[in-house]
Amino acid sequence: MLELDHKRVLDEWSKKFLVNEYEDWTVEISPEIKEDFATIALFLDYKTAKSSGEEKEVFEGMKKASLIMLDFLEVQIIDNPEEKKIQLLRKESTRIRDEKLAKEIWG
Repeated sequence: MLELDHKRVLDEWSKKFLVNEYEDWTVEISPEIKEDFATIALFLDYKTAKSSGEEKEVFEGMKKASLIMLDFLEVQIIDNPEEKKIQLLRKESTRIRDEKLAKEIWG
């Protein structure tokens, strides 16, 4: 299986996002997130941003697909202005949340 190049993806992502008012920000990845998942999340975020200049339908499709994959990987990307950090945090996927809700409702 192919080895993901986390450093390369992080570097490419940083060139796109850590500019202007964000250039002194850092990226923080929660230890709860596997490095491969973080790499995929950053790659999807980067590719979605790059597609924003394309046709609206292409961008919206890419954005939706990225959000679905991030949800599946249980990763959320947020910016934290107080700490000047972009954080990748673990979040419960809607699939798991829905399963828990169904179990609570129907047993």
